[in-house]
Amino acid sequence: MNRGVSIVIFLVLIGLILFDSAQQKYYLETFNLSPGSNISYSDLLQTHLIRWLLWILVSIPASICAWKIFVVQKELTLRKWVLISSIYSGSSVLSLILLAIQAIVVQDASIIEFGEFFEFFIYQKGLSFFMASLILILLLFHVAKSQRISHQEIEIESLARKTSDLEEILSKPKIPHLNIKIGHKMALVALEEIIWIQSDDYCVKIHTKNRTYTLRQSLKSLESKLASYRFIRIHRSALVNLNYLDQINYEKARVTLSNKTELPFSKSGIKSLKENFTDVAN
Repeated sequence: MNRGVSIVIFLVLIGLILFDSAQQKYYLETFNLSPGSNISYSDLLQTHLIRWLLWILVSIPASICAWKIFVVQKELTLRKWVLISSIYSGSSVLSLILLAIQAIVVQDASIIEFGEFFEFFIYQKGLSFFMASLILILLLFHVAKSQRISHQEIEIESLARKTSDLEEILSKPKIPHLNIKIGHKMALVALEEIIWIQSDDYCVKIHTKNRTYTLRQSLKSLESKLASYRFIRIHRSALVNLNYLDQINYEKARVTLSNKTELPFSKSGIKSLKENFTDVAN
């Protein structure tokens, strides 16, 4: 329960105690209900304070039960409201019984007079206890509902963030790449960064602008995988990215790449180059 609600409950109880004390003082003086006695307002205030403290102690278990019901139940049925009302009614009746017993003990009266004391406290405290219980129920319900709404807002914000992150991921274009293992790590090398690929026994060397990677895979398998990404095989040991092709020298049967690398091409390589030359020129 937050501080604001606790302050409200405290102020309401203080107000009820002050009201009960003032009301009793008014009746005693107006109707001369206690002739010859001079009962001060502070004495009455102390008496009512003790009685309300007794009600608070009895109401604590009832409030705990009500709070658990409010927190657990998302939608309160009529049956639950009846249960909560019954719990607080029982606690109020128990408070009146304890007040009657306390009055018997303080005034050294006979237990036979219990009924009279109980009836007296019904009229004196019954309505006040009922109002206090009602206010307490409504405050607990309000706090539980506010907490539930706050939790739902947090869940909605979290779901919105996850949805936004997912949309951002999905909206990003998928960049084709090669997975290259380096030690215990995996490097993702975008195809657009690869200038050419060189055959090296059972492996290949991936040449980019800034670095050369070694991949345990055959050049032939890469040729079929990368054909749709403008990679052509110009030699048995070289696969070239056409985007980095700078010059073709048919006399020397060599090509020059944008990083000044010169590579020879075979007869089959000439055919592949001529088939893609128009695309390269564009």
